[in-house]
Amino acid sequence: MIAYQFSARVLPEEKWPALSASFRDLTLEHSLTYARAAARRIGADVQFLMLTTPDGQPVAAACLRIKHVPGLRRGIAWLAAGPLVQHVDRPDPDAATLRAVLAALRTYAQESGHILRLRFPATPWHDVALLDQLARSEAFLPTDRSPTYRTVVVDCTQDEDTLMRALHGKWRNPLRNALKAGLDLDIVPIAQAADRFHPMYTEVQAAKGFRPDIPPEFYYALEGADFAHEVLFARKDGTDIAAMTLGRAGSNAVYLFGATLDTGRRLNAGHYLMWHSMLRCRDLGLKYFDLGGIDPEANPSVTRYKLRTGGTELRAAGPYEFRPAGAGSTLISIAETIHARLKKLRS
Repeated sequence: MIAYQFSARVLPEEKWPALSASFRDLTLEHSLTYARAAARRIGADVQFLMLTTPDGQPVAAACLRIKHVPGLRRGIAWLAAGPLVQHVDRPDPDAATLRAVLAALRTYAQESGHILRLRFPATPWHDVALLDQLARSEAFLPTDRSPTYRTVVVDCTQDEDTLMRALHGKWRNPLRNALKAGLDLDIVPIAQAADRFHPMYTEVQAAKGFRPDIPPEFYYALEGADFAHEVLFARKDGTDIAAMTLGRAGSNAVYLFGATLDTGRRLNAGHYLMWHSMLRCRDLGLKYFDLGGIDPEANPSVTRYKLRTGGTELRAAGPYEFRPAGAGSTLISIAETIHARLKKLRS
């Protein structure tokens, strides 16, 4: 038996920004601005849930992107970086509360017929081993159908001297050289500077051959009160030599894209921009700056670069999957497998 009983109810879209803003663990993936665009990109629907105590007090919230199977009226509900559980008017949830949240989400999935997949946000206060245990207790099992997430997170509540001391010596020295190189910093909303950023990004992309799952163009047009996206430029003698974009929602920020030209690399402009991104987050009163993920096997050099910033290496709990009882889950899985194979053939 779980200690608490919470219920989940669907919330109208217009009420989501106010509810999500009342959680300290809000990230861009749970912003209305991002969620609508992300769902539209894959032909999914967005659904917002509020989880409440028996007397109607909110304890958690979830933004779902639901991809329906044609003709089945059910499908796969994806809950990225959630559920939100750190309500501003409540202490951080204990294990019993977290289990009750998962139980309420399981009940929602069973009643809706959707396969529910979720991955918690990568935050320092989450105990991943505990969440693994609680997920199993509520029939959420690990799945490889959704991506895992490892990253480095910088605590931006620290003062500048503390942030500087936390840097690895092999990171701090290039930064000091960059700070002496006469670089200028320019910070502009991406909507006003995409035409400056994009040529730099495509040049670096062509040289290095990488291809992100979600390209930067997806973000350029995103505008909303609950999501901000800006670009930091490093300039030398009036010319852009490097750029880095940040997404912000609530008290959290995430590194999205970066591009450093040959001149910028010689002047350590990447270190310069990452450092000023930390200071920018601190000056804005943000708590955490997520450096955008790491992959030690596929990209060890970038992983090493991010780890040397003095941030904390984290793994997000999950992804987990709950499959409702009945034939519907089997049909959904078959449809997903067929879709994935056709997509692979087309690509």
